[in-house]
Amino acid sequence: MAHNRVAILGTGLIGASVGLALKVARPQTQVVGYDASGDNLRRAQAVKAIDRRASLREALADADLVIVSTPVGAMKALFEEIAPLLPVEALVMDTGSTKARVLQWAAELLPTGVRFVGGHPMAGKTETGPDAADARLFQGAVWCLAPLPTTRREAIDEAVQLVESLGASPYFLDPDEHDGLVASVSHLPYLMSVALIRHLGRERSWRETASVAAGGFAYSTHLSDSDPQMFADIMRTNRDNIARRLDIFIAELENMRDAIAEGSPELKDAFERARTLHQDWLAGRAQGQASESENPLPTTRSMLAGSLFGRFGRDREKEKER
Repeated sequence: MAHNRVAILGTGLIGASVGLALKVARPQTQVVGYDASGDNLRRAQAVKAIDRRASLREALADADLVIVSTPVGAMKALFEEIAPLLPVEALVMDTGSTKARVLQWAAELLPTGVRFVGGHPMAGKTETGPDAADARLFQGAVWCLAPLPTTRREAIDEAVQLVESLGASPYFLDPDEHDGLVASVSHLPYLMSVALIRHLGRERSWRETASVAAGGFAYSTHLSDSDPQMFADIMRTNRDNIARRLDIFIAELENMRDAIAEGSPELKDAFERARTLHQDWLAGRAQGQASESENPLPTTRSMLAGSLFGRFGRDREKEKER
């Protein structure tokens, strides 16, 4: 189904980039924007990510695709607000960084039978806001999809087609699996950066320490453009997964501390193993990005879901037709 009228609720970096990418993929599409921040909304229109600004009611009127791209912490209240306003046949997708709570809210608050597919594009920039929006942001990116159990097959297919039209690869995960994975690769690194900077701030000579830090330290602790409220919301909606990963990480740090304190000869081997794992990960990531016919990061559950709903299923159906 071609989506001719799209409502983007939340016009930050991701929402505005979706708008720009949609205009490239489907120039005839009318993109209407809504944002609680009037400044974000004006800037999104200025960069042509949306065709016009609107109230929430106006944005949703006659929309056949609704993209909810607000911070996760704002989604519950927004779902309550949009529930009586949603057009019956609209496809509703979100771009939130956590999925279990979002799908729970969608199931509880949106009208029965709503065509909702949760999503999370694994793409971003160090800059934030609509001024940093980029129509190519999703090119080659993984876009996680997590439909409600009640979502119909045709809606899921529409979501897959949309994601692919924006240049991304759909990747099906159940919500809990998604939240566990992103806790490790996204949320924990942010907390590590916070801890490193707070640690540095406790040093008496922190200014002198900072002055001798090389570029690698600035890169690995990049927080200047991060949104503290957004990450606080993420931590609240994924706290169990994050707490478990923190326990594992703290245990790993304690093992390294003990090895260093004892002058263990095994330190070099530990560093070598970590480097090898990192090289394997980089190679696998590059291979996945280069592949157009496979899910780049397969797991048992996501492969099963993909074979039922997404790219895997359609590819296999094409093979049968041959």
